[in-house]
Amino acid sequence: MSVHLSEEEQLEVLKRWWKDYGKTVVIAVVVAVVGYFGYTTWQDQKRQKAEQASEMYEQLLKLAVTEPGKSLSASDKATISHLAGELKDANNKSMYAHSAAFFLAKLAVEDNRLDDAVTELKWVLSAKPDAATEQLARLRLARVLTAQKAYDDALAQLSPEPAAAFTAEYAEARGDILKLQGDLDAARTAYEKALTAANPQQQERYMLLQMKVNDLKVDATVPAAAAAEEKAQ
Repeated sequence: MSVHLSEEEQLEVLKRWWKDYGKTVVIAVVVAVVGYFGYTTWQDQKRQKAEQASEMYEQLLKLAVTEPGKSLSASDKATISHLAGELKDANNKSMYAHSAAFFLAKLAVEDNRLDDAVTELKWVLSAKPDAATEQLARLRLARVLTAQKAYDDALAQLSPEPAAAFTAEYAEARGDILKLQGDLDAARTAYEKALTAANPQQQERYMLLQMKVNDLKVDATVPAAAAAEEKAQ
């Protein structure tokens, strides 16, 4: 007996196979083709959106980044607000959206619209950004809340320990708040931490921190009794 199928037998096997599995194969092929073209279309749309976001952000930067001493016109501010709103609406998880919100917060502070600045910075935090963006948003929010004299809320924003890159700024911000609250010892400790973490090569900032520390240092040459008497008066 031959181990090979005749042409008729092969044809019959093929017919039976097609009857049993033909529709499944066709459906699988159709799904695969649709899936492929759907994926490529999605990728194209994603790339187009990214390119559009990049172009809008470049326009925003050109308007928002000004020379020292130069202020933005009302028209420029309106355009920046429009572009920032478009970026935020397009994708609240993107770097462009978060940066746009930071620009809106900056404009709001400059115009003394502190509530609006708080709203923008809280929007960034609500978007669950990466760690560095979150820490920057918390720092800026703490400063705005400090300007509103919401000291406890400001300190709460600074309570999570930041990455090393933000240690000096967080500690300085805490020191500023504690000083305003009258807790001078804690403020001095915070300033000393900021000074330790600061980069000495950034001379202007380093000197400012040193001045803040020096302003709160107790004069060791004053006798304790005299200091107590002076405090009582």
